[in-house]
Amino acid sequence: MTTEQSSFPIPASLQDLEREPYNLSPYPHDFDDDDEAARADSFDRLVDGIEQGNKNLLSQGMIVFQITTAYEGYDENWNGNERIQALYTLVRKSTSLAPATRWRLIRALCQAVKLMSSLLADENDDCEEDMLPEDEHSFPTGESSQPSQQSSSTSNKTSRIVSQQFRDAFACHLYMLFSAMFIMESEAKIGAGMKQSRSRSDQEGDEAVQMRAACADAMLRAAQSMSQNRNKLWKRGVADESVVVLPCRIAYQMLESATGVLARKAASGDAALGMIAATVDSSEVSLMGTILAALMDMLHSYEHMATLCAELCCMVSEKPTNRLAVDLIREIGRLDTHGHVAENSRASGIKFVAPFIHELAARRPRIVLANVSHLLPHLDSEPYCLRSAIVTALGAIVENIGRSLQPDQQTESENSQESAPEDSATSRENLEKSRSALLDILEARSHDVSSYTRSAVLKTWISLTQSGTLPVERVIPCTVLAIDRLQDKTVMARKQALQLLTTMLENNPFMGDLDPEPYRRKLSEMYNYVKSNLPEDLKEAHEAALKEAKENDQPEETLLELENATLAAAIAEADSMDGTDQLNPKDQEYKAKVEALKFAQAALEFIDQYEDASANLHGMLLSANASDVTEALRFFVKARHFKLPCAITGMKQALSLMWSTEQNIRDEVLKAFVDVFIAKPGTDGEECLPHDQIAYNLLMLSDQSTTSELASIEEAIGSLVKSGRIPAEVFSILWSAAAKGGSGISPAVAIHILAMAASADRSIVDSKSRLKTLLDVALGDATEERRDWKMASAASVALQCVARAEVDQTCAKYLVLERIIEQLCAVTRGDWCIDNNERDTLEWFSAAEQALGALFVVSPQPEVSCADIIRGMHMQTFSATECHPLRLARFFHVLGHIALKLLVYTEALSGTVRRATAKKTLQKQIEADKAKNSKESKTAAAEEDQIEAELGMAAEAEAENERKVADIAEKEIVGRGLLSIYGPLLARVVAQEGETSGSDVLMQTSTLALCKFMCVSSSFCEKHLPVIFTALSNAPQSHVVLRANTVIALGDLAFRFPNEVEPYTPRIYACLRDSSTIVRRHTLMVLTHLILNDMVKVKGQICEIVVCLRDKDHRIRDTSRLLFHELSKRSNNPVYNLLPDIVSQLSQISMAKDDFRNIMSFLLGYIKKERQNEMLIEKLCQRIPKCTSVGQKADIAYCMAQLKANDRSIKHLIDNFKLYKDDLYDEDFKRQFSSIISKTKKFAKPELKQALEEWETKLNEQAESSAENNRAGEKAARSKAKASKRGARRKPKQIDTIAEGSDDETEYSETEKENAPSQKQRSTRRSRRNEFTEVAVA
Repeated sequence: MTTEQSSFPIPASLQDLEREPYNLSPYPHDFDDDDEAARADSFDRLVDGIEQGNKNLLSQGMIVFQITTAYEGYDENWNGNERIQALYTLVRKSTSLAPATRWRLIRALCQAVKLMSSLLADENDDCEEDMLPEDEHSFPTGESSQPSQQSSSTSNKTSRIVSQQFRDAFACHLYMLFSAMFIMESEAKIGAGMKQSRSRSDQEGDEAVQMRAACADAMLRAAQSMSQNRNKLWKRGVADESVVVLPCRIAYQMLESATGVLARKAASGDAALGMIAATVDSSEVSLMGTILAALMDMLHSYEHMATLCAELCCMVSEKPTNRLAVDLIREIGRLDTHGHVAENSRASGIKFVAPFIHELAARRPRIVLANVSHLLPHLDSEPYCLRSAIVTALGAIVENIGRSLQPDQQTESENSQESAPEDSATSRENLEKSRSALLDILEARSHDVSSYTRSAVLKTWISLTQSGTLPVERVIPCTVLAIDRLQDKTVMARKQALQLLTTMLENNPFMGDLDPEPYRRKLSEMYNYVKSNLPEDLKEAHEAALKEAKENDQPEETLLELENATLAAAIAEADSMDGTDQLNPKDQEYKAKVEALKFAQAALEFIDQYEDASANLHGMLLSANASDVTEALRFFVKARHFKLPCAITGMKQALSLMWSTEQNIRDEVLKAFVDVFIAKPGTDGEECLPHDQIAYNLLMLSDQSTTSELASIEEAIGSLVKSGRIPAEVFSILWSAAAKGGSGISPAVAIHILAMAASADRSIVDSKSRLKTLLDVALGDATEERRDWKMASAASVALQCVARAEVDQTCAKYLVLERIIEQLCAVTRGDWCIDNNERDTLEWFSAAEQALGALFVVSPQPEVSCADIIRGMHMQTFSATECHPLRLARFFHVLGHIALKLLVYTEALSGTVRRATAKKTLQKQIEADKAKNSKESKTAAAEEDQIEAELGMAAEAEAENERKVADIAEKEIVGRGLLSIYGPLLARVVAQEGETSGSDVLMQTSTLALCKFMCVSSSFCEKHLPVIFTALSNAPQSHVVLRANTVIALGDLAFRFPNEVEPYTPRIYACLRDSSTIVRRHTLMVLTHLILNDMVKVKGQICEIVVCLRDKDHRIRDTSRLLFHELSKRSNNPVYNLLPDIVSQLSQISMAKDDFRNIMSFLLGYIKKERQNEMLIEKLCQRIPKCTSVGQKADIAYCMAQLKANDRSIKHLIDNFKLYKDDLYDEDFKRQFSSIISKTKKFAKPELKQALEEWETKLNEQAESSAENNRAGEKAARSKAKASKRGARRKPKQIDTIAEGSDDETEYSETEKENAPSQKQRSTRRSRRNEFTEVAVA
């Protein structure tokens, strides 16, 4: 049999058809292109010929490829030169064809390809109806009757190989379709970057999409036909790769455009994937390598290809194995990731490849598991995206294994493998081992160097937990891992850690309630049972060991270890027992109890992990990042639903965020408050709890709360009351709780909550019945008998929300308020206090302050009530022969607070008058404006003059009013009023003139009262400031509270009268050196507020605050950091101006080198401007010669190294080399300049780099020279020291010799004279030296 040669080998390009062996022309010889109309008619005739050929193919089938004579206008076979020439011309000029003509060409070409694919598959009978065209060129149904019979008669010969003519025609039409699609894809890419009108582009786009879809469908049909019938198409099934690869070649281009859902549909992405899958299923090894290389190249080039390739791997045949997926995994395993960071294109390629791994693992986890050994080495590679993708893929594999090991899945697998139970058990064991190994890898990767990978690992653990595939034994380790990641330095890792902890709570394997108390009781019960029912051998061994330990007087820790060891042995023995069906009832019960014991132990361990992490969780609420705060709030909401003990404290701390400046954080806090205390769990705040439950939650929240927590709770409740989130029935229940008590919580708490709500809605308290309840319950006889100052204080807070009483003896509400005012006066006077009970007086202080505040709100004449209180307390205090210190302390406390309240009351009255005057003035101004627009000019002018005169008088009256108020505050309140009588007494007590009482409470209250008096009047303040500072400096070390309170009061005085306090500012700074941490913290807080509000100048003693940056107390360090951080935000950046003084002052005090450098590193971090960096470097360089030690010079050099040097800074350092060259022998000093050079080289220009290299060489040479000089100097100093020591030893010997007698002295002198040179010899030597010197000079 002769070998037939193909007459249509696939060309390299479409233009190659004009060369050998094709020899086609651009146009047929009879093509008419005289004008556009003739050209269009010629193109239509060519398309007609193509369509006529399709009709012949449809009617005659395979026979057309066996006819060699001319028919139907063709001089050769069906795929003769004329048809090929027509196809070539039409495809080559397809872009210039009319849209209708192009559509006909595409349909004809697709029809031909589909017909030949159908003939190849012997499916003519099924496909003829589908192949018929839908336009006006439909064939008559009768034409195909006889050829169909002939075709069907030959269809049974399935083993016969098609003719060479068919192969050539199939290759020709397939290539022409490929070329047409290639041109369309090119047009689509070009059109995507061109701007067209929207209507036109939409119309053309729809036509292009339809044509691309038709071509893709035909190409897919051809690819599938070649895959299924390769033995019929080629001899021995050896395919022509140039033909087989055509669908893949065009599919690659189609997939390049499938970037999204819409683009994928427009580009027929699904058909493109089908082409590649069909080719892969039938390809040989060589072609498979080509496809693999193309896919890898596309994976590196296009971000969207990862998902498409994963889908492609799912479409190919998996019998016996998925060759494409396995080969892609191996290729990824061979990737060279070294140095990818330096190559941007390479880095982006790996970034695009990485998602394919987890996409494939999500779809085919078993394939990835079987080939995971190729991927695991990349966990140590540089690209974090590759590591992240691998850990995500491992999570998908573990999730799949977990599902297959679940009981329902296990039952199905056992039913399907009943014939091989041993294989099933082995498979399960292997899966468990694989899962355990993969989970170990995930746990290790949680400490990856990249935060993105750490975050991906935590997301994987979250997914495993949510899917229920996390093994029970991994719950505790996973919780520990999440808690550890709470301290991660990156926000996203912390966020994922918090989400993992929240997910662990939601999917915990224990009961829904995680309150530890039931578990502890259960554990104790089970432990006692197991201990009393131990097996005999364990019981005897335990008793023997316990007896021996007691005889040897072992500590409690040893006995506890014995108990734990015995318990562990009992658990191990219970685990080793056979199935429960084979045990007797007693053993079954024992094993059940042991299991319950293990369950309770695990639950308590799980709860303890969260409790131990409460500090970290609370710290997340204080984070500067909003994401940390939000996630922490959501965690505490879930924790509260599961009744974790840390939830209450966490929510209390979270409420402090109500004062945040960010609205989204405040909204999140309110949402959390509603979810925890008001709404039902899981309803997202839409459905409320029962009203009594809400009231109980609020009572529990407020009980045992600190003052700051209560303030935050009040802010939250007020916001919720304004928005109507708290039902009104809740407040009725709280009123009942306040009146009747019960529930184990003080009624004062209920009244306090009502006061919080009344701050937003006054009607909750301001009614006759509510006021009567307050009078009877909170200020009545029961409160007096119990001396319940908390109740009185809560009632006073609630009364501060009531409107001021109007005198009306006929009004029931006024009568109630009048009685309330009397009780408030009694509380303020301390009528119920016991003098000998200091604790009673301390609790009274807060109640008296709140009662005075309520008096100034509800009393119609508060100054009269205050005068009555002062007179009454005066009589109580000084009526006896001896004044009790606590009674005097109460009196002073009330005096000081009344002084402040009168000042506030006076200013409030002045503000009310000012607002009324302003309103009246505004009305007159409006009238004046109207008068200007009036037509009656004379009358209008007169009225205008009158109004202006009145406005001027009003302004004068307002100024006079303000002057009178200032005069009242300055002279009347503490100068000439009732309070002025007690000013000298306060000053004497504070100055401790005469006998001292020895009462700390009295000293504190008297000092604070004097400070409050000073806040009222500037003259009084200036007069008594020396008294306060003297008392502060003379206060004993044990009086920490006194010093701390005095510092805070001085801060208030500095706000009120800054000029008077300014001379004493250094004495306030001196408190930063106090031995007490509390005093230092309060002083720093006061100075921070004064400095940030521009009440105190920063210069001068700033070094005192700088030293606080290294204080032992972390709160002091944080406050000082906050101060400098806020200063750096100002436009003039005071930190820059302060740095020279800071360096100078720090150099003069003894400070460790590390402390100095840490402080300066922190402060220099705020120098951002280039000019400031430059100036600081110059100033610091000039300071080096003034330093007294090499260590100080090294510190200065360290400061310069922390700054960012520019060209001018480097030039200045080089020009002033002489200032520091002599000290370069010191390694630390030289190291700082080397650091400057290395940092500057990173961004330096070539000319600057050259200067840096020269400077570096100069530094090294000078360092060596200086080191030699230093060694020589040290050697000379040591020699000099030794010589001085020898001279010191010789001198005492000479003195002893002289003291022996005059004869020896005379003898010594004579001998010395004999040995000494003569006068002549000395003069001769001197003259020689002079001559030598003259010669040398010459």
